Amino acid sequence: MYKSIFRPLLFQIDAEDIHNKIVKSLQFYRHLTPVRKIVRSSCHTETAEWKWKNLTFKNRVGLSAGFDKAANCFDELSDLGFGFIEVGTVTPKEVKGNPCPRIFRLPKDQALISRTGFNNPGKTVFLQNLKRKQPGKYILGININTNHPDNTEQAMTDILDLYHTFDRYADYYTINWGSIAPEILGPILSTLLQDKQAYKKPVFLKLPADLTLEKVDDIISFAIQHHIDGFIACGPSQDRSLFTHSTQTEIKNIGAGGISGLPVLQKSTRIVKYLSEHAPKEMLIIGAGGIITPSDAQAMLKAGAHLVQIYSAFIYEGPYIVKQIAKACR
Repeated sequence: MYKSIFRPLLFQIDAEDIHNKIVKSLQFYRHLTPVRKIVRSSCHTETAEWKWKNLTFKNRVGLSAGFDKAANCFDELSDLGFGFIEVGTVTPKEVKGNPCPRIFRLPKDQALISRTGFNNPGKTVFLQNLKRKQPGKYILGININTNHPDNTEQAMTDILDLYHTFDRYADYYTINWGSIAPEILGPILSTLLQDKQAYKKPVFLKLPADLTLEKVDDIISFAIQHHIDGFIACGPSQDRSLFTHSTQTEIKNIGAGGISGLPVLQKSTRIVKYLSEHAPKEMLIIGAGGIITPSDAQAMLKAGAHLVQIYSAFIYEGPYIVKQIAKACR
């Protein structure tokens, strides 16, 4: 029903506009307790819990960062069956992001192109929203970044500030590889190590999809040196050759932006497999990027991922895809 009736209607509206409307609808849905009980009972599936260190995941399916950028509706989204949800990216100070329109669909390729620019409301609003977290209901990750990526001292202050500010609510943190230069990120992580040992909140690196395997080797070495706890592979790609169905005119008219969705699957699976074979076994690997169907998720687990994250699947397949993938990942 979603793909035949609702999706065609939703896709008539600008991607970011409909996204904002969905977020507002979820905030209204927050107060409909009887409806929420029905949704939870229909969307959740019985799966064995999966444990890693001090974290217990209800199932292996998570929602990627970028959907709930401001932590507006993560608790409501958990009703749909996610075992873990990642919110953000958040920075200490508000970021308006790039001009709209900045999110585009390419349905023929089941892809999205985005150039939002880390838009977020800043830590004060974000922290207020985090107070709705329900302990024990799901694992909550927070994707954090700095307002000063080119300044070591200021970037360090930003990251440490966010790590401490959200400690009560975060189960893990993620930093996007490439958003902060390695020569700046290294000292930040070295300083953060003492706090990590005290607070027991792991830090993951989210890798972009266009890395060469030689570069992945360098990142693994960096991660070991700086006591990174795991990887999320992968984020968006810039490789326009991945499109096989959309026309060059469609792609050119959209312009710049990172590609997510099905076209990224092969790249992300390749990097997950390499991480599984070459990274220390105690590191957590979350497969992300291009997972649309249950079989895509199974392939990602077979490649070596411990968990999976989705985003585009939610857009193209609808909310019940979470339950389907969770069943496939049992």
